[in-house]
Amino acid sequence: MDSEYFLSFSLSDRQKEISEKLAELVEQGKSVLLEAVCGAGKTEIVYETISVALKQKKKVGFAISRRQVVLEIAKRLQEVFKNLEVTAVCQGYTGRIDGDLIVCTTHQLYRYRNYFDLLIIDEPDGFPFKDNEVLQGIARNSYRKSVIYLTATPDEKLMQRVMNRELSYLHLSKRPLGNDLIIPEVIYSFRWSLYFVLIAKINSLVKLDRKLLVFVPTIKMSRLLYFMLRRFYRCCYMNSKSTNKEEIIEQFRSDKYQLCICTTVLERGITIKGVNVIVMFAQHAVFDEASLVQISGRVGRDINDPFGLCYFLASRKSEKIDRCIQRLQRANND
Repeated sequence: MDSEYFLSFSLSDRQKEISEKLAELVEQGKSVLLEAVCGAGKTEIVYETISVALKQKKKVGFAISRRQVVLEIAKRLQEVFKNLEVTAVCQGYTGRIDGDLIVCTTHQLYRYRNYFDLLIIDEPDGFPFKDNEVLQGIARNSYRKSVIYLTATPDEKLMQRVMNRELSYLHLSKRPLGNDLIIPEVIYSFRWSLYFVLIAKINSLVKLDRKLLVFVPTIKMSRLLYFMLRRFYRCCYMNSKSTNKEEIIEQFRSDKYQLCICTTVLERGITIKGVNVIVMFAQHAVFDEASLVQISGRVGRDINDPFGLCYFLASRKSEKIDRCIQRLQRANND
């Protein structure tokens, strides 16, 4: 099996260091938590580990909570592991479940009992994997030797496993060029007046000729805002009930739409070049500290354009908003 990978760019010195250390730890049979800020290149960092494992005839799986991210990661892996068969296994893609490298949703891991020598779990702190004992049990039963957890926002349970020395720990606090994370600007106002603030921000941001993601806390609000705004902007909307998520994402990327209204379904795993972000009602219970960090992390991910703007619109002060800002500032100061 030819498991060489081909990158169109070079890893930064720090990325190379983490990549080599990760491969070394896994070769020793250890499991690892890799904490890396949004946009730091977590996926690229594991390429070396995947390559080494496959050269040793080991079975490797890459598990992700959300279907649309499975398809995106599988495409990226196929582009760099050109001589391998990368198989995506998720809803609508279960006709073929074997391959040289398997990328699947965490739900589909039930098909692979005691199958993988190495399992990589992306964003284990995200919905629906987080705190889901059934999915976590299925994941534990699917690998024989090592697991790698990749996330920018590890939860207390993962960190406790590091403290208990069940997991080795690697940390990357900078993006490849060393550029700072985008710090959101928080705007507080009364609930109904926030809609006027939202319109004003949309008007100013669409003039910048960049894409715009507007995150809202509920499915109902995503539909409501779409019907309000579609007369004035080229816009689309997406939530967990959308049946054509991949098509919407591709149309948004291809500039058919300038504005996408979405729920937390797009908070993780998706990279869209040149995007700005607004979070409406950022104090809402559906947005926790981790999700706010992940949402702000959609901005400035393009290595050729590491810039952008992020706004949190809130009707009251919120401790989780403050913790999000503090976490981003700490990463920038590391």
